[in-house]
Amino acid sequence: MGDTGVLGGGRIGAAIGVLTEMFSNSDYTNFLTLAGPMVPSGFRLAIGDMVTRGFLDAIVSTGANLTHDVVESLGFRHYQGTFDVDDRKLIRAGYNRIADIFVKESSFEQLDQRVRRMLKTIPLEDRRNISFSELLKLLGLLLKDRDSILYKAAMKNVKVFSPGLLDSILGLSIWSFSQTETLGLNPSADVTRMVDVAMTSKKMGVLIIGGGLPKHHTLLASVLREGVDAAVQITADRPEPGGLSGASLAESISWRKIRKAGRFVDVYGDATICLPLILAAVLEKVKKRKRILVS
Repeated sequence: MGDTGVLGGGRIGAAIGVLTEMFSNSDYTNFLTLAGPMVPSGFRLAIGDMVTRGFLDAIVSTGANLTHDVVESLGFRHYQGTFDVDDRKLIRAGYNRIADIFVKESSFEQLDQRVRRMLKTIPLEDRRNISFSELLKLLGLLLKDRDSILYKAAMKNVKVFSPGLLDSILGLSIWSFSQTETLGLNPSADVTRMVDVAMTSKKMGVLIIGGGLPKHHTLLASVLREGVDAAVQITADRPEPGGLSGASLAESISWRKIRKAGRFVDVYGDATICLPLILAAVLEKVKKRKRILVS
C-alpha cells in the first residue's frame, strides 16, 4: 500500500509510516482519541495492547467507549446482531442496539449498581474535588479486570481523559451518585493536565479514531505549543459538510493545532477495517526497528 502511494491504500501506507515513527521514537508523547463504538465492535483488547506495549501516554475517549469497557469488565458481553431488526421488539426482549451490535439492557442496570458501590469505597476527602481522569484511574484499579482499558491504563500510568464523560451511561451513574453522596467533579483540572502534558512533550503525536469531541479536545490542548508534530486520523466522515470529524488534518494547521512541518495523514474509511491493517503493519515495523537498534 505504501509503495502505491495513491488513493486509500496509499494513505494507509503513509499512516503506517507516521505511526511507526510515533511508537518507536521515545521523544514522542502519544495520545489516542476514541470516538465511535470501538469497544463494542471488538477493539477493547487491541486498544489495551497499545497501552501494554507502551505506545500510548494518554487516551481521550467518549464516555460511551469507557462505559462499554466497564460493561465487559463486569462480565457482560456485546453480541453480533443485525441492522434488520424491529427495535420495538428488541427493547421488549431486553436489548439495546448499536448499529448491528446488541447489548443487554440489564448490563447497564448492573453497571449502575456496581459503579455506585465502587464510588463509595473512595475516601470521602478524595471525592470532594476530583478530576474526571483521577476518578477514571480509581475506577480502573477497582475493576481489577486485567483486560480492561481503564485497568491497564491505571497500571501503566497512562492518563485517561473523557471531557464528555457525563454524556454516557457511566457518566449518568456518576452524576446520579453525586446527587445523594459527596462527589465534587472538577472538569477544569483535566484541561490543565492535558495542557501540561502537551507543553512538556518533546514531540507530540496523536492517533485519531472517529473525530468528535476527543479529537478537538486533544488538538486544542496542543495549541499553546503551536500544535502536534505527528497525527493520523481515521474517519468515515467527509470534509465537505464542514464538521470537525471529517475535517482534514491540514485544516488544523490554520488553527495552530498541527505544526506546519508536522507529519500527518488522513485515512478516510471505516476504522474497524483500517485500524487492524495499520496496527498489524506498525507492530512488524516497530519490532524490526528494535532488532536493528539492539544489533
